[in-house]
Amino acid sequence: MPRHKTLVSIGHRVMKRFNQLDLRVNKEFVIYMVHLLARDRRKGLLKYDLNKPTACAIEGFVNTIVDSYVNSKDCTMANMKMAWVMKKGVTIDLEYVKKQYEEKFQTELQLLIKDILQYPETCSKLQLDQLFAKMQVFIVACYNLGSPKNHVLLKLTAQALNSVIGRSDLQNYVLKKKYHRLEYLQRLSATVGGIVIYNNDGPDGDRENVRSVVNDLEMAQKNTEAAFAASMERAVKMQSTCQAAMDDLINIDHKDETLTYRVPLEHLDRLNQFAATYFMLHRCLTTLNEHYQKTVYLIEVEHKRYQCVICKIDDTLSMRTAIDSELIFPHFVYLSQVWGNLNNYLNHIVELNKLREQVEALVVDDLMTLTKATIAELQALHKRIKKPKVSSFEERMDAVMELQTDGNFCTLNKADIKEFCSLAMTITNGLLMPAQVTRKLCSNVDITFGFRDPRYARFAELRFEPFIAAFRKVVFNNADLALLFKLDDALIEQELQDLIIEPPKQTDFECQTEMVVTNDLSPANWINVTWNAWDYHRETIHLANIRKKQTNDAQTNISYGRRNAQNQTYNCRQHK
Repeated sequence: MPRHKTLVSIGHRVMKRFNQLDLRVNKEFVIYMVHLLARDRRKGLLKYDLNKPTACAIEGFVNTIVDSYVNSKDCTMANMKMAWVMKKGVTIDLEYVKKQYEEKFQTELQLLIKDILQYPETCSKLQLDQLFAKMQVFIVACYNLGSPKNHVLLKLTAQALNSVIGRSDLQNYVLKKKYHRLEYLQRLSATVGGIVIYNNDGPDGDRENVRSVVNDLEMAQKNTEAAFAASMERAVKMQSTCQAAMDDLINIDHKDETLTYRVPLEHLDRLNQFAATYFMLHRCLTTLNEHYQKTVYLIEVEHKRYQCVICKIDDTLSMRTAIDSELIFPHFVYLSQVWGNLNNYLNHIVELNKLREQVEALVVDDLMTLTKATIAELQALHKRIKKPKVSSFEERMDAVMELQTDGNFCTLNKADIKEFCSLAMTITNGLLMPAQVTRKLCSNVDITFGFRDPRYARFAELRFEPFIAAFRKVVFNNADLALLFKLDDALIEQELQDLIIEPPKQTDFECQTEMVVTNDLSPANWINVTWNAWDYHRETIHLANIRKKQTNDAQTNISYGRRNAQNQTYNCRQHK
């Protein structure tokens, strides 16, 4: 369609401009930007017909996108980048992190495993010594016990390895046929790794040479919680400052149903963009923190298992001097498995911190300074303007009715809008004011609206249809609100659905030539249902041929079973 072709053309032009500026931007992100910003009432193309756009409009839109991307203080672009990081941040999922780290780790270990398994059955003493040394490195690397170059750690690993297999048993390991070498090597490394972990657990462990994943997790949790708390506190402080300033600059009278303001709403929208950015930052950090808390719970459970198996090994070793390997070795294997799980949780915390740092980097420190300067500027303008402007709620809702959108109202049930006053957003064209009460206005759609006061909710209930129509246009024509409420995907899907490939009016028909039919038309070889009409014609001709060849020498009912029936006479029955 022309509309979609226009947006695709704009996307190509934006990519070309980025290449000229030596900027490596993801093509998918460019498509995301173009489709979302085209619907924005401030930066978009709502005033133009995308089916027949003007060259000036397209050039201005392309310049707006490029300038916004380059400008680190642009709030809408920062919101889009944060939303994109959260969409593409697959490392937020613990199972994905475990799988990726495991695959990467196994790829790196393949060379060492191949080197260990290459030794022949007839190994010399020197080769067995090399095999023993490589096994030590494999065990240290397999369970992240420390640096494989640390000779003290390798010595501790050699002692544990000697207690399990010993150098004299290495020849038997090479000669073993009933066990697969790789499987035996993995079980051996799990047992020896558990012994090294157990020997260095507690205050008497060698912490300078042997790594302690428990201590690493404690440090990582402490630093991560402090970082999340500081970032979220800063975001809450700035969003509260913005909302307090907007609350002072406008006055909403629910009794008279009027909105009074001195500073034009277009200027207040600048401050609202900063508020939306800090709300967006807070929601992204909240999502990351929720995943972090889930991982913390798993760490607590796994740490209890770790302490339990340590106590079990202590009890087993304290009861006797000679321990059967089949009794104690499974505990060491289980300890290695728990150690590996704790390592996976540590890796997940590292990845969550990387995502947190990416999100925080998009909200630069200069943005805070610019926010405070904007507040001071608007307050000064508010004092200079003597005569306030008063508008009724109906007038404000009628003003936004001119906007056009095809956003689906039902998608609002997935959006978290109850934190902000929906009526204030509607009559101020999107200003984010805090909500005190919640209401469900639609009986057939599960959407929870937020309102500053129950009387605001009453107004929305009484004027439900115009309120919903105006609210829908305000939200779907504001890129910042669409990003904050996670409606961007629904908007882009709706835009991409406009690309409908119509079938061509004329097509080439490919058909199979008719099949060659043999003379064998017996029931066993003939199928009555066929796709070829000529088969029926041939069958008709064939049956007609048989009919022509039919003779008259046929028996009648009278002559059936009688000899010389033509020469015999029979007395007919006399009828009275």
